[in-house]
Amino acid sequence: MNIWIHTTVAATALAATIVVAVASVATYEAATPSAAKADRLPIASSVATGNQRYVTIEHRGDHLSVLTRVPVTSLASN
Repeated sequence: MNIWIHTTVAATALAATIVVAVASVATYEAATPSAAKADRLPIASSVATGNQRYVTIEHRGDHLSVLTRVPVTSLASN
């Protein structure tokens, strides 16, 4: 009987841990939306008009990387 009670308590604790983990992941995913795979930066050659050039700037954070494509307004001459 003693083993049965301990097994029940351990199984209940394991189930509760799994439920809390799943709920936490669901909350985290809802709070931090991410782009779909189809939402990509366009290829620079397809958005370029004339001699306009683009540069991609990356801002990194904790488990997050934001890419921004901006037009180049001047070129460095070294």
